Amino acid sequence: MKIEDMTLKDKIAQMLCFAFHGTEWNDQLKTLIVDHHIGNIIYFARNVKDVTQVQKLNQIIKQHATYPLWIGLDQEGGMVRRIEEGITYVPGAMALSAGGKDQIFSIHQVLGEDLHFLGFDIDFAPVGDVNNNPKNPVINSRSFSDDPNVVAKCCVDAALGLQAGGILPTIKHFPGHGDTSVDSHVGLPVVKKTKEELERCEFVPFASAIQHQVDGIMISHILYEKIDATYPSSLSCSVITDVLKNQLGFKGLIITDSLTMGAIWNKYSIEEIIELGVNAGNDILMFCGKADLNEQLQIIHAFQKLVEEEKITIERINTSVSKILMLKEKYQNQFKEKEKDSKRIKYFQKLAQNLTIASITKVKGTNLLPLKQNDSVLILFPKIRLTTLVDNANNTIETLNKYLNYEEIIIEQDEKTLENIVQNQSKYDKILFVTYNVKENDFQTKIYSLLEKEKVIVIALRSPYDINELPGCHDYICTYDITKESLQALAVCLKTNQFNTKLPIQLEKEEKKEND
Repeated sequence: MKIEDMTLKDKIAQMLCFAFHGTEWNDQLKTLIVDHHIGNIIYFARNVKDVTQVQKLNQIIKQHATYPLWIGLDQEGGMVRRIEEGITYVPGAMALSAGGKDQIFSIHQVLGEDLHFLGFDIDFAPVGDVNNNPKNPVINSRSFSDDPNVVAKCCVDAALGLQAGGILPTIKHFPGHGDTSVDSHVGLPVVKKTKEELERCEFVPFASAIQHQVDGIMISHILYEKIDATYPSSLSCSVITDVLKNQLGFKGLIITDSLTMGAIWNKYSIEEIIELGVNAGNDILMFCGKADLNEQLQIIHAFQKLVEEEKITIERINTSVSKILMLKEKYQNQFKEKEKDSKRIKYFQKLAQNLTIASITKVKGTNLLPLKQNDSVLILFPKIRLTTLVDNANNTIETLNKYLNYEEIIIEQDEKTLENIVQNQSKYDKILFVTYNVKENDFQTKIYSLLEKEKVIVIALRSPYDINELPGCHDYICTYDITKESLQALAVCLKTNQFNTKLPIQLEKEEKKEND
C-alpha cells in the first residue's frame, strides 16, 4: 500500500482507533471498516466470548478491510486482561517484578504469539509508569516498581517480548502516570515536577525503551505544568514533539490513551481534541467511551473538515500515515504464524503458575504460618464491587474460600458485619484479614481496629501500601493481583509457608514507624 494511492479519507482513517459493540460482525463494524476504511479497532471484554469467537471475528474484520488494519486490546496481565481464558496467563506488572524478573521477556513473547495467533496486532501495554505515589488510584500494582531503573528493565523486556511474538507494544503512559492521585478516567491529574526531576525518574523507562528500539508509546492525559501549563500531555506539542520526539529521539508509533476519558472529553470539543491531538504529534487518536457509531462518524467528519480548512496540514497527516503503514508492513511481513506446540503450551502454562506462586510476598511474619489442616481459621474477605475503570467491567471476583476450606465472612459495609466479626473472632486461632486498596479511615481500617492483632494475618490483594493504614500489623502478605490464579497461588503459599520476601516498592511510612 502506497500513501500516494490513498485519498484524504483513507489517510484520516489510518489515524483513528475506535471501540465497538458486539461479539460478531455487525453494522457498526461494517460502517467503520467497509464504508470508512478505519485502520484501527480496539477490543474490550464485552467483545469477547472465547478465543474461538475472537479469532473468527478478527479474520472476518480483516477480510473486509480495504487497507491495512490493526486490531488491538489491553492485555497487560493480572487484573487488566480483555481475554481471560484460552490464552497464556501473565501476572500483573508488580507481581512479575516481585517474583519473575528474569522471565518477563519469555512470558511476554509467548503472550505475543498467542495474541498474534488470534489475529491481534497491537497490545496497549506494558505499563512504564514509576509508581512513586502510594495513593495512586489507577496505576499502583499495574506498575513494576517505584524504582525507575527496575521499571525500565522490566517494561523494556515485556515490550521486546511482545515484539518478538509478533505484537506491537505501546509502553504507557508517557510522560508517566505514577506520581498522580487522580484517575485520568474521571479527572485531570496535575504534576508539578520540573523537567529535570522527570528526567531522573518518570522519563527513565521511556528513554530506555527508545534506546532499545521499542516500536510504540502511548500518551497519558496529565497536565505537566512545568512543560506545558495549558494543555494535557496527549494534546501538548511541548510534551509529544519537543520532549518525546526531539529531546528523547523517539521515531516509533505514538498513540493516545482514549480521548473519551474524563480528563479530555469533559473539557474539550471533538474538533479541539482532534486539532490539538494531531498537531501535537500523535500518530493515532484513540476513542473508546460509549463507542457510539453516530459519535464515531462525527469524529471522522470533523477530522476531515479540519484538514480541508487547513487547521491540520496534509504534510502532518502524511508523516503519521507513512509511519503507520511502514509499521503495519513490518509486522505483517516479519512475523509469520507459528504452529501451536502442545509441549510449549504446557511449559508456559506451568511457568505462569510458578511465576504467580513466586510473586506472593511475605513482607513480615511471626509464627502463624503455615496453615495446618486442623487450624481453626476465619477468612475475612472484602466485597469488591468495582476495581478500577481500566479493569473489565464484568470481572467475576472469586474469594479465598474457594481455595482454602475455612469459614469465610464477606465484608459488607454495615454494622451487622462488625458485630458478626467481633462476636465470632474468639472462636478462631487465626484470622486471614484480606484487604483491597485500604484508604485512610475507611471501613477496612474500622474492622482491623476491632481484631485481635496477635492472631491476624493481613493479606493485601492489590495495593502493597495497605499496611500503611493498618498500625500494629505483624503478619503481612502481598499478592498484587486479585485474579483466580493469584488466589490459587496464595492458598499454596499459606499452606507451605514458602514465600518471596522482597517487595518491589519501598514502604517508607511503615519503615519510619518501625524506626521511631
